[in-house]
Amino acid sequence: MESAAITKSLLLWGLRLLKAVFFILLSIAVGRLLGKPEDWINDGIADKVACFLYGDVNIESLYDTWFYLSVISVLSMTTLLYIFITMLVKTIKR
Repeated sequence: MESAAITKSLLLWGLRLLKAVFFILLSIAVGRLLGKPEDWINDGIADKVACFLYGDVNIESLYDTWFYLSVISVLSMTTLLYIFITMLVKTIKR
């Protein structure tokens, strides 16, 4: 009886680990598909966000701002894709 509970617990942790690894791989793929943030983030928006965050706009604050905006964008797109994919898998399983 006890070994069945341990096996179920390990299976649950393995599934959670698999989901986390899938999310990380999906975020890497989304980040690679988007490319450099300097190419797809508008310079005017980056200037305004850098001025808001740092109070000064220089190249270092712009690179930091591009990084933060790209991380936020990649994580939000990855989250939406992950939710969509998990809903699709659940629908297909039924």
